[in-house]
Amino acid sequence: MIQVVPIMKKPVLCVMTTALVAVSLYTTPLAGASVQIASDPVANVRTQAVVAIPVQVSKGVQQLVRLVPELSKRYVIFGGEVDGPGVSGVQVIFSKTTVRAEDGKEDKAIFDPETGNLLALNLEPNSLLKPAFPTDQQAKARAQAFVTGLQSPGNTYQPREITRAEGLMTVRMVRKLNNVVLDDQYDALVSFDGTGRLVSFRTFDGRLYDKISLTSLPSPQRVLSAQQALMRFKESHPLELVYLLPEQFERTNSVEASLAYVVKDGIINHPYTGSALDAASGGRLIDLSSSNRRPVQTINIIGTGEKWSAQNDKQAGDLVRILVRKETDKLPLSTFEEKYGDGEERRFFIWGQFAEGTNDQDKKYKIGEFTPGSSKDKRLHILLETDAKTGQMLRLVIKDGNDITIKTDKKRDWKEAESLLKRLVPSGTNQMRMRDVGDETYTLITADPLINGIPVYRMGQWEEQGMYSLQMNSVTGALEELTMDSPSSLIAPARSKAIAEKVAVDQLLKVFPLELTYIHQKNLHTGEISWKLGYDLSFRQTRSHCFCGGEAKVDLTVYLDAVTGKVIVNE
Repeated sequence: MIQVVPIMKKPVLCVMTTALVAVSLYTTPLAGASVQIASDPVANVRTQAVVAIPVQVSKGVQQLVRLVPELSKRYVIFGGEVDGPGVSGVQVIFSKTTVRAEDGKEDKAIFDPETGNLLALNLEPNSLLKPAFPTDQQAKARAQAFVTGLQSPGNTYQPREITRAEGLMTVRMVRKLNNVVLDDQYDALVSFDGTGRLVSFRTFDGRLYDKISLTSLPSPQRVLSAQQALMRFKESHPLELVYLLPEQFERTNSVEASLAYVVKDGIINHPYTGSALDAASGGRLIDLSSSNRRPVQTINIIGTGEKWSAQNDKQAGDLVRILVRKETDKLPLSTFEEKYGDGEERRFFIWGQFAEGTNDQDKKYKIGEFTPGSSKDKRLHILLETDAKTGQMLRLVIKDGNDITIKTDKKRDWKEAESLLKRLVPSGTNQMRMRDVGDETYTLITADPLINGIPVYRMGQWEEQGMYSLQMNSVTGALEELTMDSPSSLIAPARSKAIAEKVAVDQLLKVFPLELTYIHQKNLHTGEISWKLGYDLSFRQTRSHCFCGGEAKVDLTVYLDAVTGKVIVNE
């Protein structure tokens, strides 16, 4: 049965799924200007250009209906192309009537327009006062049958973890070739509602359907045994002891750090954990991009113990003059305060000339934006940000128009940064872990203190952030931006309170034992994918996690409380 119905002020093709055939289907586009509906909807379709729905999509719909029979009694409404987030393709709505739901609650699926492969399925879940979820064994069997039904022969998926959240029971499916799991970009997730219905399916970027030639995969026959890999893993010292500060802390009070063991080089920064082993050689598996990782330097800084604070306009001007030798007396000054939801209060001092009509609060976003044709003596913006309660300097930005993109002098920049850092840190000897996270056109040095050789990090820091961060101007080598993110007083528990690293490794392996894994590495220039066999922590095969966002200073996706030995997982 095929009938044309007006949907959202436009005619679209609506097809009963029981009558689907493997032929091209057509619909008028849903996007664009609205169209007046003719009294004869069929005549209205003839007056508009129609868009062909690929044959493969209709085949994909039929395949889905066979796997989810309840959809056979629905109308199919083609919703046009969708572009993310997460998945892009052709959307299909399975409606109980010939019109789309006004509340947006619809059963829908997304298909690859070229292949017809199902990329995502979302059915509105039902609910019961007393949920009747399938047993774990039943859910795994049904999820495996569904995923197997979507694929061509030869691919094997194995059910792993089951999670329960937001009224759904979700089975994670892990792909295996040569009886070895593939890294998790090839996983699939199948969810059931409280009545036991299959209501959701997701696969990362359509990778479920990738055809991988077995000849392109290294053979698992000649690799280290699981016991050998375990010994090599422990010998590689995969963990690092660090002090962790809370993500938010009150600078006026003493802040207590906690001892933690983190996985060296992180959990989520690669297609595998940073401590994974090459299954053939037993050495640490090196990522193709690891050569770009910036080296860390440990430097002793003799601090002068100067106090950098300002409570009023004069003190702010004096601070800038003494620290960076910039005179502010002849520059217009704007001062204002901002309060934040966590109770923190910031005070801003901003010097310089801005475009007419720019209000004070917006000037902090306009630093370095000079009016066209302004003379050189007027091309100076300075921002000083302080803690409004204590006056402690938090951030200083200087823009003088010398922001040309050129290759910078790294030795000059380092020398100036170290000279400034001596004046910023407490008096006496300060051991600092320093890294340049800039590139050849700019220098951005992050500096974090070490206490008894143990680095101190704030939870939630990005790679570009440090307790002290100094960005240098590539033209002059002078300070361009300074950020201070250190507490006024830090309490650090004694190193002796931490369990031994060997004990911490054993605790980690109890939760996430090593697993032989096919790991893909992509050449950033050619896009070519190569495969390696590695022994990796099974975290990636048992947990759902996200690769989004920036690179963390210290990866806390999985870490251990170094006092209790408890393994902590942050999804």
